[in-house]
Amino acid sequence: MSCPDCFRGSANIHSGTPTGQDTTIHNLKCYIATPPNPSPSTSTILFLPDAFGYEFINNRILADAYAAQTGFRVLIPDVIPGGACSTSVMLDMDHLDDPVKWWDVPRQLARAWAVVKLIFNFAPFLIRASPYKTYPAMLEFARKLKAESKAGGGKLGVCGFCWGGLPSTLLCKEPAVEGGSERLVDAHFTAHPSRVDAPGMIVEAVQKFKVPYSLAIGDNDFVMAKGEVEKTEAKLRQVVGKGDGENGFHYEVVTYPGCGHGFSVRAKLGDEVAAKGAEKALEQAVAWFKRWL
Repeated sequence: MSCPDCFRGSANIHSGTPTGQDTTIHNLKCYIATPPNPSPSTSTILFLPDAFGYEFINNRILADAYAAQTGFRVLIPDVIPGGACSTSVMLDMDHLDDPVKWWDVPRQLARAWAVVKLIFNFAPFLIRASPYKTYPAMLEFARKLKAESKAGGGKLGVCGFCWGGLPSTLLCKEPAVEGGSERLVDAHFTAHPSRVDAPGMIVEAVQKFKVPYSLAIGDNDFVMAKGEVEKTEAKLRQVVGKGDGENGFHYEVVTYPGCGHGFSVRAKLGDEVAAKGAEKALEQAVAWFKRWL
């Protein structure tokens, strides 16, 4: 399930400004990042964002980095029901986290006002924005991207962050066409997914179509806690093996010490451990997609 950590962090943690373009693809608004030096491949990476959506600057700059370093185009679709969560929520969460003396009336009032704003932003988002509500549209969109990529000899990669980690994981269990036997997803990466029922969902995502599955998680993540990660790794070894190609299964689970939920997208400014983790998670994803796409 989602927790307050899903809405903490900082905007514009990655240097630079977005270089991609807004467009409409298959009736969905998208941000499209294209590499400066494309590879000969026509492969595509479908980027399913965190709760702050396809317009969030961190997501866009990260998509640009994926495109630049893999050579593949990267698409972030506008798929959150009712729209993304306001980035102002992160500032309000900061007010709650700041220590305040009980006699500091102005700051206590500021904290109270932050609580009010969070109630009006946070609660409605949780009610309206379940990934399950928009999953059919995401599946249809992914299948169209797969068909396009396949027609040109390419493949489809999918990555999901926080909110997007659940639908990206579910897509790994889908065929390329309804009722077919070919897998939809050719490579998958997720960082700190939310609402994923682990280990069951992850094992199924790896097992059904032998999708190469890569997970980046912080050891301070309260959404998918350390014990849950350990159970997931144990279950994967039990069901499909070590993930190194045994019986055709490939997966990896990389834990980042000192990192919490959301670190790969919106690490807190000044948190050098999380910033380093974000860099390494980017390297992890790029290496995984270059290997399989």
